[in-house]
Amino acid sequence: MPSSTTLNPPPEPWLIDPSLNHTYLSEKMIPSGEEQVPDDCPVLSGSTVSTRESISPESGIFTDMSSAPSQQQQQQKKRLYDNNTSANNNNTSTKIVVDNSNTTTRPTITTTPAEDNTNSTLTSPVSPINSRQSSTEGNIFSRLFRRSSSASNTINTTAQTPTSSTNRPVGNPHIGRLSEKYGEYVKPERSHKGMGATSRKNIASGATAVIRLIRSSDRKNILAVKEFKKPDRDETERDYLKRMHNEYCISKSVSNHTNVVKTLDLVLDEQDHWCTIMEYCAGGDLFTLLGERPVMPSMEQACLFKQLILGLQHLHSTGIAHRDIKPENLILTTGGTLKIADFGVANVVKAPFQREAQRCKHWCGSSQFWSPEIWTLKDDNDSYDGQALDIWSAAVTYYCMRFGYLPFTSAFYNGVGHFPPPPGAKPGSPSAVAAAAEDGGDPEYGIYCNQREEIGPIKCELWDGGSEQYLQANNKHKVSLAEEERECLAGMLDVNPVTRWTVDQILACEWMSNKIEMCEDGALANGWRHYHCIPTPVIR
Repeated sequence: MPSSTTLNPPPEPWLIDPSLNHTYLSEKMIPSGEEQVPDDCPVLSGSTVSTRESISPESGIFTDMSSAPSQQQQQQKKRLYDNNTSANNNNTSTKIVVDNSNTTTRPTITTTPAEDNTNSTLTSPVSPINSRQSSTEGNIFSRLFRRSSSASNTINTTAQTPTSSTNRPVGNPHIGRLSEKYGEYVKPERSHKGMGATSRKNIASGATAVIRLIRSSDRKNILAVKEFKKPDRDETERDYLKRMHNEYCISKSVSNHTNVVKTLDLVLDEQDHWCTIMEYCAGGDLFTLLGERPVMPSMEQACLFKQLILGLQHLHSTGIAHRDIKPENLILTTGGTLKIADFGVANVVKAPFQREAQRCKHWCGSSQFWSPEIWTLKDDNDSYDGQALDIWSAAVTYYCMRFGYLPFTSAFYNGVGHFPPPPGAKPGSPSAVAAAAEDGGDPEYGIYCNQREEIGPIKCELWDGGSEQYLQANNKHKVSLAEEERECLAGMLDVNPVTRWTVDQILACEWMSNKIEMCEDGALANGWRHYHCIPTPVIR
């Protein structure tokens, strides 16, 4: 599906692989060791990089997780997000009002601005049963559904690194100035509240960056500017540059696909903030769309899902694991073309000359979208398949679209009781948190695992919206998925990452290949249209 605006990106930059002991340009290897980075590397030009160092992005890596939730939390479950559940800070709040007296009434969703807080913490997802039921008590969150939280039950998202330096390579000859290469800033009539915007001048805001709009130099196009915040006192200048360079290079190298947001340039603004220039997708993000248009035809939902899978296929075929797939990181054009965005915690897992993909380390992203194997990690040395995590997260995203709530609050269930942490588990690691959960995790996940073994993956009650106990307790109607749809989701939500479906298996299944009619920028072959986007904001 072609984009409505054709943008010409600059030549490909050098890409530094965070998981390997070398740098590479396409398929040409450079020996490992202490190297001088080539001058055409836009960020680290003129500096030396030890290729033995890990340069995977540190923003969004959770360094501390607490123990189990309080008993108060046992009356809350499966709220779709809160503003402390992601490595990326979100700065809006969403209040849900549900009329439980009428089972056909859908939640009323309203959003209000919240204060910017760059030192956010991540609420542990360990939440007992019945949290899909809306609550009007507790904290106000910036997500579609609310959930109670405990101050003692948080994950610290601040990376522990040395004190920062104030020197900045503003004289790098390869980096242009924003004011010299582009036009003036513009203000949209509305912001993408689901993306955490905190003011009228921003369309999105997070812990590490804000996103604004700017005109192209010829004033014909509106572009998005991702302005990286300066490093905090816990991050060195070098680590800051590595993190930002990793995100820019990965996003730039995969932006030649319809379903991936296009990254165009890297510049410095007048305050010496690093800025990435990207295409502007005025259709909003998927999270906001789900809040503003909760009733969406199933075929439009399936169309968006297939676009997500096509975008993931491109990432995985180029050796990239995104590791933070969720509705907030999926943005839309005005025609309804879905694009994957935000590569802040993405990893290069496979170079062109490698046969096998490298495994990822560190837990990151949003815990409600974690696959079961993430909850078994004991320390930073434990590894997992980052692309298999993407598949699980994509299936959870579609389930949220289809049913309006998460399939699981957390993808583990140990049973009620107290269990010692696994031997060697680092305090605050996912496995330690899972062991300390007072309710043992999510009972719905336990039911799902048992039913996969006893009656088969396709017959699980999860595909009807949940178990009979859950539906009765929460006054919900059964909504059954078609058999082809069940087969696909069952393959993606396989609890075993080794046998979990890949993107190629997903696209080859009957439902994806023959049942989903995908639009092209909103237009269907039969002349009808899909309307899975938010109305275009007015540009001032």
